[in-house]
Amino acid sequence: MRLIQTGLRTAVSLLLGSIFVPVALLAQSIDAVKLHKDAIVIDGHVHIITPVFHQGYDPWKEQPTGLFDYARAKKGGLDVVVHTVYIEDPYNNYNYSVKQALRLVDTFYQVLDANSDKMELALTSADVRRIVAKGKMAAILALEGGFDPEGDLEVLRMFYRLGVRMIQPVSHNTSNVLMDAGLGLKKWGGLTEQGRKVIAEMNRLGILIDVSHATDEAQMAIIVASRAPVVGSHHGIRHFVEHTRNLSDEVIKAMSAKGGMMGLHSMPGYIGVKFTEKRTARARENNGPPPAPRLANLIDGYEFFRPPFEDYGNYITSLDAKMHERWRNSGYGKPWREIHRRAVEGGRALPTVDDWADQADYVVEMVGDGHIGIGLDLMSGPAMLGFDAASYPRITEALVKKGYSEQRIKKILGENWLRLFDAAKAP
Repeated sequence: MRLIQTGLRTAVSLLLGSIFVPVALLAQSIDAVKLHKDAIVIDGHVHIITPVFHQGYDPWKEQPTGLFDYARAKKGGLDVVVHTVYIEDPYNNYNYSVKQALRLVDTFYQVLDANSDKMELALTSADVRRIVAKGKMAAILALEGGFDPEGDLEVLRMFYRLGVRMIQPVSHNTSNVLMDAGLGLKKWGGLTEQGRKVIAEMNRLGILIDVSHATDEAQMAIIVASRAPVVGSHHGIRHFVEHTRNLSDEVIKAMSAKGGMMGLHSMPGYIGVKFTEKRTARARENNGPPPAPRLANLIDGYEFFRPPFEDYGNYITSLDAKMHERWRNSGYGKPWREIHRRAVEGGRALPTVDDWADQADYVVEMVGDGHIGIGLDLMSGPAMLGFDAASYPRITEALVKKGYSEQRIKKILGENWLRLFDAAKAP
């Protein structure tokens, strides 16, 4: 009898295997190391220029601080860096945002010129493929924090001439004349008339529109107004973690329906389900409400509006000194491994790369594999468990474990990003 039962189990297993085994065999047959090397790997949201500006280090030398530098990224097989130069909210005071953006773009070009043997600027997907084929890292220039809070089209066109190919038009966490910021003051309830003009001009020029940091209403309005696909470059998914900065299913569906995509974040506050559950539980134990997203972190004594006369450079000198100090005293100025160790020992439930792949799969199942990519926003940390810029191969390994085909994995690793940059121009 036992032999009969065993035989039946074997037969059933073989029968079920005809349904389920191909996925497992597919995962086993794909060489993740080779696939990662062959694919064009793009991180669509990288902060490296802003720390270089504040800390003055060489990003092509491996750094103990921060989660990203080119040296580690090269080890991790990253082929393309989308440099979202980060204009911090305090530079919106006194409308120094354009000045700061230009200084960061200049910092970018200084790094580019000093390392022309290792990296080149890419303006198109064809540039990317040519640069990567030579064994160099391709650099795409983008702005996070707006290009001008007043939405001046001449300023927008000048940034395009400087090589900028992706812009987040909202001023990070500061609402501007174009739209409301998700973590800023609410004034417009969507997109203003000047905002529509900016969206139209970005379409005409071929600048990819990044809806990140805008309110849900503004994101939906941008998607409707834009003639080209748009991107949310660095987000979690609100289905998993309830956070203002995470994308709702409605926005993901609307964005994807017009050919757009999202870059999936890496930080526990955005993708860490257990992390946010623990943080909310601690707040309840302390008889407090769940932690709410903060408004833009402005600096006392640095007001939004000041007369430009009788200043003679004192304001910007003082603000720069304060921002340099604040950056170095933040997590960016501390060894990332130490920050990570303390987080783990302190019981913080950091998300894993498998969690990242599961959330990417949620998007794939909902809207298809052409609408999700990498947008890790690697900052000071901790991010995913044990993850820094040398760890990109672990994403490929996690996607292989999902049983994905090589074609699908290559889309997620970088081809989706390249498609969007090609589609950004809509005359």
